[in-house]
Amino acid sequence: MFQPKFAASMVIGAATLLIGLSANAHEFIASQSPATAKPGENATLILDSTHQFGLPEEAEGEKDVRATLITTDGKNDIAISVNDDAPNLIGTFEIPENAAWASAHRLGVVWSQTPDGWQAGGADQHPDALASTRYEKFAKLLVGGESTSDFVTTPIGDTLEIVPLSDPRDTKIGDDAEFQILLNGQPLTTSVLATYAGFTETPSSWAYATETLSTENGSGIAKVRVSAPGLWIVRVAADLPDAEEGVGNHNIRATLSFAVDK
Repeated sequence: MFQPKFAASMVIGAATLLIGLSANAHEFIASQSPATAKPGENATLILDSTHQFGLPEEAEGEKDVRATLITTDGKNDIAISVNDDAPNLIGTFEIPENAAWASAHRLGVVWSQTPDGWQAGGADQHPDALASTRYEKFAKLLVGGESTSDFVTTPIGDTLEIVPLSDPRDTKIGDDAEFQILLNGQPLTTSVLATYAGFTETPSSWAYATETLSTENGSGIAKVRVSAPGLWIVRVAADLPDAEEGVGNHNIRATLSFAVDK
């Protein structure tokens, strides 16, 4: 007999998922081009804002985004700009010899739901607003050569963060990649979504859904079944009270991208 308590994860096929209370917000996703760039070669960091993985819909405000290359040797800013050829942001970096993070932070921006639709700004600018929400987003992309230490499994300190328990690029098709979800450095009980490039063209749809659980590795652990080669994205979100008067909700999102060859 089917037991609901064992239904914490499931493959969802092509079903469309609503993505929480703030379903209208775009996901913030990092990838690189060319995908096959090797250590020592230059690559382009691509920051998409979209409901559809792999197809950018709009560029985030350039002034609201910070990008950083984090290596075993330290941190270096990545200068970003609006892409002239697509609705996204881009920056150039050199692929490191060892595993590294290309990390991006879309600073919190307040949007209000008004009778005329979603508008930038809070209730002070939109007295007729039905609700105002601050959206803050984090994205990180695993780049570089092989992992030579515990670098990949060490948090980088994002407010909401997806932390691999091992290098997810080494995951074999049909196996699980494991992650710990942290909010302000503490394990978070939450839902986790994942998908891969080319899975579907349906907006806000994901290949896999699961919930965090407690294992021998701790709490806030998510297991994602890697079912196909290619570029994968794992996504989480959290809603918190906002400190600013008139802003009722602080929606925080985080994504982690990594490539699986086989």
